[in-house]
Formats: sequence, structure tokens, C-alpha cells
Amino acid sequence: MPGKFVHRVRKQKAKARQNANNPTSDVSSDSNAAVIIPSSNEKRKTELRDQLTAHQDGLSSKKRKRLDHYIDTKLRKEENAELMKKLATQKVDTTLLRSSKNLGRGRDTKRETFSRALKETARGINVQQHSRVLFEERDSSPTGLSPTEPEIPVLQTNGTAAESKSFGSGLKRPLHVDQDGMPQIKVRKRRKVAKVNHNDHFPEDNDEEHSDEFNDDGEGEGEDEGDDSEANSSVGDLDEWNGFSGDEESDIGAAAAASDRERDTDTDSEAESDHESASDSFAQDDRTSVFKMWAEQQRNQALGFVPSQNNLARAQEEETKQASQFIPRPYYSVNAPALGPLTAGNAVSSIVVPRKEEIQEARLRLPVVQEEQRIMEAINANKITIVCGATGSGKTTQVPQMMFEAGHGSSIGQMKSDSTDKKTKGMIGVTQPRRVAATSVADRVATELGEMRNRVGHQVRFDSAVGPKTAIKFMTDGILINELSTDFALSKYSAIIIDEAHERSVNTDILIGLLSRIVDLREELSRENPDTHYPLKLVIMSATMRVQDFTDNELLFRAGAPPLVQAEGRLFPVTNHFARQTSRDYADDMFNKVSRGHRKLPRGAMLVFLTGQDEIINLMKRLQQTFSPVEPSARSTTNDNRGANHHHRSTMTRATEGNDDYIAGLTDSEDEEFEIEEQQDPAHQQQKVLILPLYSKLTAAQQAKVFQPPPENTRLIVLATNVAETSITIPGVRYVFDCGRVKEKQYDTRTGVQTFEVGWISKASAAQRAGRAGRTGPGHCYRLYSSAVYERDFEEYTIPEILRCPVENVALIIKSVDFPNVPKFPFPTPPDRHALARAEVLLHHLGAIGNDGKITQNGRLMVKFPVNPRLGRMLLFASCNDLMAHTIALISALAIPELLMTQNQVSPKPVITRNKDQESSEEEVELEQDTEKVRAYRKAQYTLSKWNDRSDAMKLFTAFAICAKSEKSGQVSDTCEDFFIHEKAMTEALSLRDQLVRMVGDLYPNMDSHKLTHLSKLDELGLKKLNDILAAGHSDQVAIREDLLVEVAPVPGRKPRRAIEVPYRTLLPSALSESVNGQVDKRVYIHPSSLLARVSVSDAPRFIIYSHLSKSAPKTIAAVPVEAKVRIHPLTTVTPQQLVGLLDGTDLFETGKPIGQVKVLPRREGKECREVWVGVHLRGDGVRWDLGTRKERQVRVKGDWKTAEVLG
Repeated sequence: MPGKFVHRVRKQKAKARQNANNPTSDVSSDSNAAVIIPSSNEKRKTELRDQLTAHQDGLSSKKRKRLDHYIDTKLRKEENAELMKKLATQKVDTTLLRSSKNLGRGRDTKRETFSRALKETARGINVQQHSRVLFEERDSSPTGLSPTEPEIPVLQTNGTAAESKSFGSGLKRPLHVDQDGMPQIKVRKRRKVAKVNHNDHFPEDNDEEHSDEFNDDGEGEGEDEGDDSEANSSVGDLDEWNGFSGDEESDIGAAAAASDRERDTDTDSEAESDHESASDSFAQDDRTSVFKMWAEQQRNQALGFVPSQNNLARAQEEETKQASQFIPRPYYSVNAPALGPLTAGNAVSSIVVPRKEEIQEARLRLPVVQEEQRIMEAINANKITIVCGATGSGKTTQVPQMMFEAGHGSSIGQMKSDSTDKKTKGMIGVTQPRRVAATSVADRVATELGEMRNRVGHQVRFDSAVGPKTAIKFMTDGILINELSTDFALSKYSAIIIDEAHERSVNTDILIGLLSRIVDLREELSRENPDTHYPLKLVIMSATMRVQDFTDNELLFRAGAPPLVQAEGRLFPVTNHFARQTSRDYADDMFNKVSRGHRKLPRGAMLVFLTGQDEIINLMKRLQQTFSPVEPSARSTTNDNRGANHHHRSTMTRATEGNDDYIAGLTDSEDEEFEIEEQQDPAHQQQKVLILPLYSKLTAAQQAKVFQPPPENTRLIVLATNVAETSITIPGVRYVFDCGRVKEKQYDTRTGVQTFEVGWISKASAAQRAGRAGRTGPGHCYRLYSSAVYERDFEEYTIPEILRCPVENVALIIKSVDFPNVPKFPFPTPPDRHALARAEVLLHHLGAIGNDGKITQNGRLMVKFPVNPRLGRMLLFASCNDLMAHTIALISALAIPELLMTQNQVSPKPVITRNKDQESSEEEVELEQDTEKVRAYRKAQYTLSKWNDRSDAMKLFTAFAICAKSEKSGQVSDTCEDFFIHEKAMTEALSLRDQLVRMVGDLYPNMDSHKLTHLSKLDELGLKKLNDILAAGHSDQVAIREDLLVEVAPVPGRKPRRAIEVPYRTLLPSALSESVNGQVDKRVYIHPSSLLARVSVSDAPRFIIYSHLSKSAPKTIAAVPVEAKVRIHPLTTVTPQQLVGLLDGTDLFETGKPIGQVKVLPRREGKECREVWVGVHLRGDGVRWDLGTRKERQVRVKGDWKTAEVLG
């Protein structure tokens, strides 16, 4: 029978019962307790909890848990701070400790022995032992002279150091000269040569100040000439030591002097006795003193200097005398050529600009203004100068003003000028890579010039503010390139400044190459005809430029590398904060960073860098939902306005639900991230926000809003692309948030495929972005990437744009100036040879260059038009038809990219909230409004494609025609809003139409402006002709449906179900490299935004004329990248007959052998003739495209049959 069950006694429960029965037991008596929490911590925790929950109605269990975690973290920080204070008070003197790296080395050097003896003697350690090292016996004789030589009497001086001394009064004995007036210097054979110590640099005047403090026995005279600095630093110690005072400190001072002398001896001197060394030293002192006195007398005699009691007046005279002989300090240069003579007429042609006092004070604080003399000396003495200055140095605004004050353009607009310098009649041209930079910098310079603001102008595409008195002209680099086509010598300019050269845009590289030759041309013209021509100055400015591209390029600067003038760094310091981890979803990470930064950072505007318009719109929408632009931030909500901000706080709750890292203060890293050691402004708690976008597609008025001061008690948050990276200064920006990425157009030079890819920026661009925070005051830059990613993945400089874009425009410009060989053009960075080869082939197909490689007459006409050579070809083709007005309208619509909005831009993807059950009624209303916008957008797209639902080009033409009609009534803005057209882009297209009308009117005088602008309704024949004109400019960019090619195997797998899945093949190669799976994929597909994407698979056109190829960027947040397809952007469809007519006579067209019966015709001019049917083909990417047959008459020429006439 089993025993009786006995309940097991649990130790923990028994202990709990015991504690309950004995409540007086002290918890702290348990020696095994893990943590003993003092009562003060509990009290402090209660105070913090009451303080943080004072304004809260109620806390959920999750928020209470997070609050407890925050309080524990804060208490732990306070505890650590107290501990660090206690540790700071307990310091250990480590001066007598030995470094472990010196253990086992053996004997110490003499310097180390003396140093250690001095330190231990000062602390009373081994004093007797160290006295043998620190002191030495000396002879009673005060000098090292021989006994047979008579002692020279010593000049007694009774003056004190405080009295005024005459020149030379510190010398200890008079000068003894011979009969010739030369000093008597006793010759003594030296045992060794003293080693000069180059590390000590003290003023030479200290010898005179301390010389009369020596005693009269002569033992304290100055050291050897190479040891002047040691004598200056230890002269007082030598006096006390020679006196043998019983003071211990004087002994230490004497030992220090002996240590200093010992430091400068050679290693060989260690074998000599101390007595001999001392005798040599003192004897050398005597000889040096006598020689120095004689040298001083000779120098005074040569300078005409007479010693007096007070030399102040004479010193002032010397300053005035030497000012005229002043030689400026040399500027730093990289292999700079020798400077030429300064311009003699500078003083005559220079002008004085009256400025306001506050503006002048601000200018004087800029680093570039402090280097004005060096910069202007380099510019005046050299044809080409490179100026490098960090962000914030002021080079963009100040260098043009310096040159204007020096005389460049000073006599423009004046009836009479006293200056004979020709440079005063030429403007200063300043190029900028972006339009917003050109206009904003021009406004700033005009403001600084004050009364002379009318001497500043700007010119960008479709906007010009240049008058007859303009002396400083800011413009985009494209404007200057267009001026080269009419005035290659740039005769109306005296100086050209290329700013932001580090961006290395295509136009910048072309300008640098052309101007390097124009500078030489202007110099030759000025020598041949100095009355009408004068030299041209070229200044290249940049913040972070790779100088090697210029200094090492012998082809660019044939006379040698130009001088490089370095300006100092930015005006204010900027602190960079790297992220601990780099997130793939940088858009969401940016939202969290900006939200936390607004709550925790003091006053100051924020500049946020993103990659594109879509990201800016999405982030702006999220921030507007989080921080109401009208109400204060959620953190400042009080009991008084709780009801008014209820919706705002609920939005914040939904946005942060489930995200523990969102609320500031939860983790140590977040607390440290925004600690900038600045006094927090109490008014910051009620700060509102003003969120503004900044990107290139905005109108000028919308872009100008970021330069206006925000309302009071409001923080400005600017969401910008890389347009805000250089040149422009947004007032009040203290904080920069850098995502570290940029969306750039990548171009495959072999295939012609364009890809918009989001990639890392360069280190130079990162420095530029950070510098935006230091323009108006000390700032901080918060980077959304770690320092490891920065060092590993960021290139030093941005890849020049000329290496990643089509260069047919570049090739045509170079051909237009009769440059014989395009690859040998002096590019700062030569383009890829494949890109240049493709450009020349294209220009040959368009008829711009002939078979000999020289530019044709049509090519010279194309280069005058401010459009792509393909569009220029369309203008020339339209001159033979009566459709010039419609062609100009079509070209204007095609030349401006992204004229129409996409559906994603009309209605961005809604922000996904954390808790869908708490969606408010306002969000439902907003969702309904977005749905209505999508309906209106689709209706507008249907209206624009009415004329031709299979041609994207005609859709753009229709949009342009509608806006051109509404322009007469001033309703362009309303029309753009109704049809979802970018207003700024359409405004530029209308301005381009006006520009082309003027140029075509000059070429064809019989066409008036009304005829070139009137757009009549086209019938079916007119639409066909306009379609042919469009295809004439893009005849080589044709694609064929792949199933029509017999030689190509069909695509394995399922059949296409949509038009965007139907494979096509391009005439010219679209792929030359292997894909991820190892197969060469030459197939292309219709872009989903095209009208042809909506047709059925069976209705997919056979041949398509397209504008360009593109490839979508890989998903940023995808762990495994998915291979993207190459897409074609269709313009229109064509028939085989149209292709035969367009490409006949080109290298892409060929005829086959005769088909069927051959009819022999009578001879003509002695040549055989025949009439045959032949097959016609297109020859492109290794595959022949069969276009059918035709009947033609052929003539035999040198054994080959050539087509003489097409019969049908």
C-alpha cells in the first residue's frame, strides 16, 4: 500500500510567507540580492512618472511599459553621470611611469636620462644620485682662453632690464678691430660641428631683451648661432646656475640648460669629456658674440640705420618705405606656369562700388574676400586660373564682383570712359549649371552692388534680363554654347567664369574644352589687331574639384597647367552625424528622422535631400499629416487646446502605432543623435512647420518661396532634390538630412539604353550637401547611412555626365567649328569611344555630316536650332511641305521632357496607416477625392488621344495645340490643370515655339509669324504627312515585332497576354552584354505608359518608331534584385512602305537579287540596263528585316548593278 501523500514544500512560497509574517525584515540584509535599489531611486522614479503623465488623460498598457523603460533609461544615465563625476576627481599622476613599449630596450638615451632625473629631482626622489647626472665640475677660469693670451677687459653695465636700452647695449665687451677695421676674432680649432636644432623657432629680438641680465664674468654669454633659440629659452637659468646658489630650483634650472645643450650634440661627442665640451661651448660663445656685433654694425651701415634711444618713428618710416617695395606672398599652385607682368592699367580702370555697411561687413567675413589679392593677382597675370573654395567661401558671388571692381566691364553703358584698357568694354560672363542658381545668384549680387544693381543681369532659357548697361551676366552654360554658334570668339566678353565645374556636366566640359582654345585665339587676335580685340580671361571655379583632370591633361591646356588658387573653408562649422545602420527603405527612415528632429532640435530651418519628385510629394504628404501646418506640433498639446488638436493627436497615434523606435527618448542612440549642446528655447515647444518642395519642374515663383523668410514661430522644412546641392543658399538652414542617394540618368554608350537609377552620391556631393547647413551659421548634417557605407561605397567624385549620356549634340557642335577629329577634342574627360562612334553614325544617317566626315550644309542649319539633331532634321524635312507650323508645335512638345503628368503624380499612393480600424472620416473624404482625380485624369487622357489613339507623339501635339489656343486668352494655367499638364514644362514649350518661329522666319523670309503659329485642323492626309516628318527624324530608331523575324526562335514559355508583354527587336543593337541568366536578351517591350500598351496582343503594330530606350531601376528595398526589361517609348507606328522611303540610300537599307524574269533594256550612255523585281531589306542587328519587293530599273557600273530608278 503506497504511503501517505505529503505536499512538497516550495522554497519560494515558504520564503514569501515568512516575509509576510515578518514585515520588519530588511531587504538590504540579503547579501545575495541581485540589485539593491535605494529609496531615493524609487522616489526619483515616482517624480518622473508624475511629471511625464501630468498632461495625459490615460495611458495604455503598452505606452505605460514604454514609459517605464524610458524612466529606467533616464535614471541609469543620471547614475552614470554621477559616477563619471566621482571618477574625474580621482586622478593618478602618470608622469613618472614608463611606457611599456620601452621595456627591454636596454640603456636610455642621454635625453631620456636627463628628463627622468629632472622629474624625479623635482619630486625629491634620489636627489643625491641624480646630482651626478645634472651637475658637472667647471674650471675657475671664466673663459676658455689660453693662459698666455691677455684677458680682454669687460664693459661694465649698471642698467636694469626695465630701462630703455640703446642698440647693442646688451653686448658684454667692446669690439676690437684691427688697422683695416675688421674685427679681431680669435681663431681656435674646433673639435666638432654643433648640430642645429630646426624645431625651435623663437624671435631673434629676445637676445637683446635678455642679454643685459647676464652677470659680468662672461660665463653667461650667448650660445652658438645655431643654438640661439636655446639661449633665449634658458638664459635666466644659466645665470642662477653659474652663481652656484644653494637653491634647489636653480640647480634644476641649470640641469635643464645642460640638457638642452646636450640635445644638440652629435653622437660622437658622447665619448668626449664633459670638461672639454664646456670649454668649447664658452669659447665659441665669445667668438660668436664678437662676430655678431660686427655683423650688426655692417648691416646698419648698409641700411643707413643709426641706433637711437627711441626707434618708433624710424620704424614707421621704414614701413612706409617698404610698402612700395612690397612683394606679395606666393599663392599655392599645382605646376603653375611663371606669372607674367601685372596689367599696368589696373589702377586706372578699377572702380569703387558703394555698398551698405551691413553688406560690406558680411562680405569681409567671407574667406574668398580675405584672399582677394591672391585671386586677382593670379587672374591678372594668367590667361586661365582655377579657383577652389569650399562650400560657403563666397566664391560664386564675390569673384565676379572682384573682377568688376578691377575694371572688367566697368565702362559698359557709359558715354565716355577715361580708361584705355579694352577689358572695360567687355562683359563678365558667369555660367551656372542650373537655371535656379543663375537667377538666384544674380539677384544676390545685384543686392550687394546696391546703387549699381543695374550692372547685373541674367539669361536662362526663355528668360532674359540683360540690358545695355549689364556688366556681369549670369547664365546657364547652354546659353553660352548657343552664343558660340554665332560669335565663336565671344568678342563681347572680357572674362568668362565657369562656376560649379566639379559637377562636370556635358555643357561644362564642352565649354572648358572650347574656351581653352578661344583664349589662345583671342590672344592672337589682340596681337594682330590690338585696337579692336583684347585678351580673354578664363576662371574655372569649383568647391570640390578633381584637379588632376585639368592639371594632368596636356591636351586641354597646351601651355601648361593653370595656377590653382585655394580659398579657405566654409564660413561656419558643420557637424556630421552618421547613422548606425543603413536602411534600404530610406524614404521611411527619412520620415522618422525629420519627425524626431523637429521635436528635439532647436530653432532652424531643415533641408531634406531626396532623389525625385515622387519621393518629395509622398514625404510632404506624410509630414503634413503628422505636423499640421496650422496647429502646433503634437508634443506641445496642452489641456487647454486638447479638443482642437484631438484629430492631430489621433493621427500621430496611428502613424506611430507599433513602432517602438519612433518616439524620441526610447533608446540611447536616439537621445544622443540630436544632442547638440545648445540651450533649448521654451518657445520651441509651440513651433509650427512650413513644408515646401524644391525641384526642377516647379515654376520660378514656386521655387522662390524657399528663399522667403517663414512666418514667426515656424520652422521651414524644404524637401529638395540635388538642385539645392550647389550655388543656392536657403536662409536659416541649420540642419541637413541627407539620404545619400541620387537619381541619375545612366546611358549605355554601346546600346543607347537610358536608365534612371537611384545610386549612392559621391563623397564630394556629400560634402556639398553638408555644407548647406553651414552657410548662415553653425549647423548639423544627419546622414541616413553609416560611416562604413560612406567609406566603402561612395566614390570620391561624381562620374562626369559626358561618360553617361548621348553625345550627338557634342559631336555636332565640335563638327560645326571645323574641328577635324572629334576624339582628339580637348575634353577634360574624353567620352567613351563607342559613344562617339554612335554619334557620328547617327549624324551621318541624319545627313548632318557627309561620307568624308565633314559637316554638311544641313548640319550647319541643325546646329543653329536649340534642339536635338533629330528634331532639327524634322524642321528641315518640313520645309518641303506646308506643315511648318504643325512641325514646330510637335518639336516643341517633344523637346521638353515629361510634359504630361503620370497617374502616380496625380494621385500618389496613399499613406498606409498602422491601424485601419481607426481611419477617420477625413481620410475617407481624401480617398474619395483621389478617386475623382483618377477619373478626371483618365478622361483627359482619352480627350488628348482622340486624333490618333496609336501615336504618343500626336497625343503630345494635341496637348500643345490646346494650350497654345488658350494662351491667347491667358488661360494656360487652367488648361494645364484640367488636362493634367505640367504648367512649367508647357510654358517652356510655348517659349521654345516662339524661339523656333523667329529662327525659321530668318531662314525662310517668305514665312511670316502668323503662318508659323497658326495651327489649322489637319485632315487624314495632313496627319500622314506629319507622321512621315516625325519618322524622318527617328528613322534609325525603329523596332519590329519579333514573331515577324523568321531567323529568330520564338520566346519559350507562355504566350503574351498583354501588349506590354509582346517582344520586339530594334534595328540597331539594344544589348551587347549577357543578362543575369547568362543569355543575351535583345528583346525590348512597350512601355506601360504608352497608348499602345492598351491595345490587344493581336493588334500590336508590326513596326514602331520610338524616341528612346529605357530600363527601370531595381527595387531599392528588395533583398534580391529582379532583372528589369528594356522598354521602348513609342512615338508612332509606320508601315514597311514608309520605312523604304525613309531609309532608301542609307547604310541600313539594301536590295536583294532579282526575283523572277529579268527584262533586258537597251543601253543608255554605253551602260547595260535591266528591269527587275528585287527584295528590299533593312540591315541592322545581324538580322535582315524583309520589307517586301519592288520593281526598279538598274544600271551596271563597274561590274555591279546599281538602282537607277524605282518603278513600283
